[in-house]
Amino acid sequence: MHRVRQFYQKYWIVPWLWWLGVILPGVFFILVSLGFLLTMHWPKDYQNVVNLSLDPNVEYLTLSAHGVKDTPASWSDELQRTYSQIQHMPFSDLHKQHISFGWQPYSDNVLNCSVDGKKIGLFLGEQLSRLPKLKGVHLLGHSCGSFVILGICEAIKEQKASLSVQTTYLDPVSVYSGIFWDYGLEYFGSCGDFSDAYIDTQDTVPGSNQALKNAYTFDVTETRVKNNLDYAPHAWPPLFYIHALEKKQVPIYFKSSNKLSPEIHKNTLLTWPFTYK
Repeated sequence: MHRVRQFYQKYWIVPWLWWLGVILPGVFFILVSLGFLLTMHWPKDYQNVVNLSLDPNVEYLTLSAHGVKDTPASWSDELQRTYSQIQHMPFSDLHKQHISFGWQPYSDNVLNCSVDGKKIGLFLGEQLSRLPKLKGVHLLGHSCGSFVILGICEAIKEQKASLSVQTTYLDPVSVYSGIFWDYGLEYFGSCGDFSDAYIDTQDTVPGSNQALKNAYTFDVTETRVKNNLDYAPHAWPPLFYIHALEKKQVPIYFKSSNKLSPEIHKNTLLTWPFTYK
């Protein structure tokens, strides 16, 4: 003990440097991180975006959610128009409603959009599950809008498990709450009765260029590159899907219709085009 005391008396600056260089920055980092997470998950009032005008007689509903710093006008509006015009689908004889969902300003924050998106989705899912005649839904999300879709699906399946749900992910962002980097890769597709995803592997957004564990994931990069299309990789999958839907090239699931071929598997990156039966 005497030698230790002598050492600290002689080198008194060492413990101070330890505190200033290691302990205090570590404590500061932890406090800032906790404050950041608390702010991100703090309860908010989403009533300005979740009050949808729903048709009480709707039997089949489609809903698409745009991504971060985007609006429905960029692709979602066109997608729903396309959906409303196509004929001879498994649900053609049902009463339908098509919703292009806008969720600004909550979609404008890159750091918060995953948490806000999923909470908004849970509210929407509760509303949809209460529709008395609803038999099936098709939910489509791009980028951070994928968390909206996941939330809707989870709420529906909790409230009304018998409802037929297809979830389609278009270049989905995987990072949740700023720290769970593989959240989307693990959970997107885990909820729906059928889930498919369309990605551009040249996209650098985390999770947007990898196969989803619980969905049939199709790489549509070659279609853009081969045709020399002037679209950013992250923006391409929604536009690709619209054209593919027009041509009835993508599977539309409703009560086990349009099953994929047996050789096509989830958690595997599949190159477009593909065939289904």
